[in-house]
Amino acid sequence: MLRSLPRTFLGLAPLLTAAAAAPWQDLYRVPIPEELPPHPRVFCSAADLTRVRGQIAAGDAYAVACRDAVLASAEAALREKIAAIEGQPSPAVLARAAALAQGYALTADERFARQTRAILLAVADAAMRLERTGQAGLLAPNTLAEGPVAVNFAMAYDLVADSAALTAADREGIRGALRRVAWEAGHRCHHPNSSNWRSWALCVLASCGFAAGDRRLIEEAINGAWDPERECYLYGVVQQLTHSVFSDGIHWERCMGYTYYTGSALMYVLVAAANSGVDLWHADLPGITGPFQGGAPHEEYGPPGPRSIKAFLDAPFYYAFPGGGFARIGDSPTRALAYHPLYELAWREYRDPKYAWLIRRERDRRGQDSPSGWHIWTPSGTPSWSLVPEMGANGSAALRFETPPDARIAAVQDVVCPGNRVLRVSGRVKALAMAGGRAHIRCNAGQDAFFTESVTAAGDWREVSVEVPPGTGPAPRSVRLHVFLEGGAGEVLWDAIRATAGEGVPDLVRNGSFAAGRADGRPDSFWHLVHGAARVPEGRYDLAEDADIGLSGRHRNGCTLFPVGGFVILRSDPGDPEALAVNLAFGPYGSGHDHPDRLTLTVHALGQTLCPDAGSWGYENPMHLTWANQTVAHNTVCLDERAQEPQGLSKSIWAGERGDQRVFGVLRLFHPGGHLKAVRATCDTAYPDTSLDRTVCLVGDCLVDVFRVAAAGDHTIDLPLHARGEVTADGSLTPLAESPFSGLGYAHLQGIRRREAQTGIVRATFTDGDRRLYLLQSVPPDAEIFLARDPERRGDENSCLLARRHGRQATFVTVLAPSRGECPVRHLRVTSDAGAVAVEIHHAGVIDRLALPDAVDGALRFERRTGQDARLLAREEARPEPPRQP
Repeated sequence: MLRSLPRTFLGLAPLLTAAAAAPWQDLYRVPIPEELPPHPRVFCSAADLTRVRGQIAAGDAYAVACRDAVLASAEAALREKIAAIEGQPSPAVLARAAALAQGYALTADERFARQTRAILLAVADAAMRLERTGQAGLLAPNTLAEGPVAVNFAMAYDLVADSAALTAADREGIRGALRRVAWEAGHRCHHPNSSNWRSWALCVLASCGFAAGDRRLIEEAINGAWDPERECYLYGVVQQLTHSVFSDGIHWERCMGYTYYTGSALMYVLVAAANSGVDLWHADLPGITGPFQGGAPHEEYGPPGPRSIKAFLDAPFYYAFPGGGFARIGDSPTRALAYHPLYELAWREYRDPKYAWLIRRERDRRGQDSPSGWHIWTPSGTPSWSLVPEMGANGSAALRFETPPDARIAAVQDVVCPGNRVLRVSGRVKALAMAGGRAHIRCNAGQDAFFTESVTAAGDWREVSVEVPPGTGPAPRSVRLHVFLEGGAGEVLWDAIRATAGEGVPDLVRNGSFAAGRADGRPDSFWHLVHGAARVPEGRYDLAEDADIGLSGRHRNGCTLFPVGGFVILRSDPGDPEALAVNLAFGPYGSGHDHPDRLTLTVHALGQTLCPDAGSWGYENPMHLTWANQTVAHNTVCLDERAQEPQGLSKSIWAGERGDQRVFGVLRLFHPGGHLKAVRATCDTAYPDTSLDRTVCLVGDCLVDVFRVAAAGDHTIDLPLHARGEVTADGSLTPLAESPFSGLGYAHLQGIRRREAQTGIVRATFTDGDRRLYLLQSVPPDAEIFLARDPERRGDENSCLLARRHGRQATFVTVLAPSRGECPVRHLRVTSDAGAVAVEIHHAGVIDRLALPDAVDGALRFERRTGQDARLLAREEARPEPPRQP
């Protein structure tokens, strides 16, 4: 067995013995003002409305475009009859109420207020009659779905609360319904602490609580509350920011996709709180440093020091590979660093240049200075566009597109139309030149797409049109228009885009003649009108700059350590999207959204993820259990064809730690050096009586991976590596008619071939187009090598090389070399002496040597010499991380 140090590392201290829990009454509480401001106060303030009305009156192009978009939705909702609500209301009903209330807020048109009142009273009546569902929903099936519904319910009431359309009795009835929604779907949520479900419960509590003016609900949303019935503490946003979000900014669920999802819920809480004088952006919230009565069972406490949401917002920037891609660990569907409206608010509060960079990138993508009412979408290539005056079909302005052969461009706008009517969409187009290009309009209605005829040859103005058939009911529906030039080279002018839905419905397209000025890349919505910054500088995001993330996260020399969340990202060149980088995940098991994959790695190079994680297959898909939640689907060790704990043999996709069980890795070394960038982590909780020890290094243009396994008894030890493309290997390969595997997950491996046992180094190549990932692997004696195809998903074609050994110990040494040409590694030599491993890599003219000790407190040594005369070129030593109690 490997020599172990205490199971602690940089702020993560699983409690192996019972520790005294502090009283919940000792938790820090943010003061709540005695009196709340008048309406509106939830998602906008009276000052906000005064400001945006002034912008509209002054003719600001973006504000006018937003007003037109809001009024288009409000007018469409005004035409709908209000029917009695049987059962739970459709989310569209509350969306219409919010649209009407926004129209009233911008115009003071009492027609909108009266229609809002009618919907609110119908919803309030339903809310008082409905019973809570099994998943703690009232107006929706569960708490998660209740969040957006509650936001619209609260917003609609808040914006019309002082209107003459509402009586005192109306207000009292609606406030009572808001309180019941908050209690049943927020307070009674089955997830009391760190889950994203609790975040959405806080959204429900805050939205409805601030709208109704209920201090008890507000107090629970902000500071949490003791629940004597369940004998637990219901986390408020304060506890989520000081315990559920770790001191390095990683959220407890350890999935970047859920970071964004959780952020969506917390955004509404922060805005509503700030509008009533509770500043959670700048409050110095003391971190929770130990267990407390009724708290969450995960033990990522400390270190002491002030917390805020900023570390949570910063973490995705430093989790990213060069170029912005993400390792999709756990159930995360998110592939890359992404824009979120929360960053608009964060920019206003913190003025962090990273946030400005992200906002500007999104606005440029949508079309900075795009035509008012539209955003410009450029899904591929480098097309160009411009607004040209007096070039339209009738002498007005026109929108000009020009594309090279590989480019696509479209002007995009959503229109809202009656759901039970045919929508006729038309436009006029003049092709100035065509060399393979096609100009047409695409209309997306739900899952269906409808197209006008295409213009493919140069010529004068002509009209194109299409009819979108009616939907399933009268409720308003949104149809997305794409005014396209795609398919090849071309240059066209577009004008007179219209969308009509029969008698009594005006043209639904805003600025269809492209004459109403320009916007600035912000979406045309009430939320962005109120909360989006009008002018944002270019900003700066540079992974070459050192930074701290929260209290404990470190970003040094282009490499990042999240010591509590348990991720290390090594980057050979942080500024080059083509450069080699790797994510090693070792941290604590983070809820049912985590996977059994301690010490898994994800490799990025040549502009994409070459060795991906299994990711999420969708919770209703059987593959989520039988593949994604099985260790063999990940790039880490699997014993006896059985998933790591806590999944084990469980048939649940939500398998989690049981009782006192804790599954976590321990950081041993993090070295963001000059010639050597390295990480070492161990785990002795994934399998009973088994130690896993992995060291990953970046040296030159190669990744060196040393994975050592030591167990108390005999096992089948598998190390799979999944990579994009098709895998081939040297030596004799035997196709297997029957699978040699029987474990859950293994059945999905197809086209299995066995490489006949040979001594020395295994060479394999994964080929994906012009990208190649060369693998050289020194395997233990008597090891077997299998090659197979992974199950396909959405066009992704991955293959697997699985190294297997039977016994108590195994050491796998792998070198990965990405290239678009020949393999840069000429020779690999591996020696072992009493557990210590020496690796020698021969490149063209250079030899790199690594010496890895067996003991976890030993230093890792690297040197580079010339190939001919062995002259020393570089030498570097990586010392282990000192374990630290919080």
